[in-house]
Parts: sequence; C-alpha cells; structure tokens
Amino acid sequence: MGMIEILLTVIAMLLALTLTGVSFIAYRKSHLRAALYLLIAFLLFTIKKVIEALSISKGIEKDIGLVINSLEVLVLLLFILALWRR
Repeated sequence: MGMIEILLTVIAMLLALTLTGVSFIAYRKSHLRAALYLLIAFLLFTIKKVIEALSISKGIEKDIGLVINSLEVLVLLLFILALWRR
C-alpha cells in the first residue's frame, strides 16, 4: 500500500469518526431516529475502513469480501432510512 493510500485511509477513518461523534451529539440533543441511523451508519463505516486497513496490512489473513460488502449494504440502508424518516 502506497503512502497516498495510507493517508487517504487514515483521513477517511478520521472523518467517519468525526461524523459518528457529530451524529451522537445530534441524537443526544434531539432524540431523532434519523440521527441514530446516521450514528450507526458512520460507526459501521468506520469499522469497515478499519477492517479494510487491517486486511491490506495483512493484520487479517482471511478473505473479507463478504464482510465488507455486507457493511456497505448496511451503511447504505441506514442512510436511506435516515433520509426517509426525516
């Protein structure tokens, strides 16, 4: 993995964690279900990026395609729910 890829992966994880925190604050203040869906979606996205980074760095030796694709589908479904419930 090149230096640019590492940097982009770290930035994506930091942004996802930041958005998780913002969604958590929004949910605590408003108790809107849409904010909860966003909170979970950003948290799952962060977990997905961590798994991908571990896989690329050989921290995980198994094929993770099914896990990554499942997390992507869950994140997208939660985004749809957050928009639909709004």
